Amino acid sequence: MLRPEDGCDRGQLLVIIALVLGIVFVALAIVVNAAIFTENLATRETVDSERTAAFTGDVERAIEVHYKQTNSNGFHTASDARETFDDTFRTWTDQRSNVSATEGGYYGASWTTHVGWRLDQSTDASFAPADKRDETEWTLATDVENIAAFELDVTKDDLHDSADGAFNVFVTDSDVTWELFVYRSDGNVVVTNDPATSDECIDGSSRVEIDVRAGKLNGNDCDELDLPASLDGTLEVKFRNVQAADETERVYGTYTVVVNGSDAVATDGDGEPTKFNRSGEAPPTAAAVVYAVNYTTTYERADVAHHRDPQPTGFHSARP
Repeated sequence: MLRPEDGCDRGQLLVIIALVLGIVFVALAIVVNAAIFTENLATRETVDSERTAAFTGDVERAIEVHYKQTNSNGFHTASDARETFDDTFRTWTDQRSNVSATEGGYYGASWTTHVGWRLDQSTDASFAPADKRDETEWTLATDVENIAAFELDVTKDDLHDSADGAFNVFVTDSDVTWELFVYRSDGNVVVTNDPATSDECIDGSSRVEIDVRAGKLNGNDCDELDLPASLDGTLEVKFRNVQAADETERVYGTYTVVVNGSDAVATDGDGEPTKFNRSGEAPPTAAAVVYAVNYTTTYERADVAHHRDPQPTGFHSARP
């Protein structure tokens, strides 16, 4: 037979056990809820981060697409090239902004379009200008901010046979001058910055490719082709001794020069080049191109904000 106090002790024990179990269950609930909250927060942060990256990262790919589309048109004026790129790229950014707005966010982009010129002689001919084929010396471009491509492809037999009076590429910023002489000697093509020195590159091929920006003569390294880092500010680029006074060629072949600067080539009242023909006509030709784009992007939502500082997106290399 149990004593009354034994029943009280057992009752108190059950109450204590129940309280302990209740505390445990509450604690577990708090832990589970915290885990769920943390997981949801992490998932939301990941989604926000991915969305931000998508909105801001796509801009470079879009710029490249519109850059290629614009430059494939062979525009005759710098303003046409700039307006075409700006209009088509603005349409793209507006679409991105509208998509962002439907998700409760804000997307914006600002950019500066740098326009230059692609100067081409795509078939073998004299290096004289289009408007005056008997010219012996002329200026290809002035106020040049950068040179992306500078490639000459010349035939050996048509080069002048001595350094005196040889074809000459002349680049200057008014303070520093860089020259390149190209001529024929002892069955070789000679490339040098100064015929009075022994520094030169030679090649015996019947035709040579001279890539100034890459510093290569027929694919081989040539120190004479290095534009000096001391060239600063805007540049002037000339061809000299392209032919003799009697129009005997002193250089013959093709060339491609790409320069940055909307005013780099001489133009008429309509903004079309005067020393080059239109793109698609007989070479030499000049086409206005998008040279590079600087841009800034911003993506914002109530719980996330991302701003990308001005980025240089260039599709041509700058000079040193």
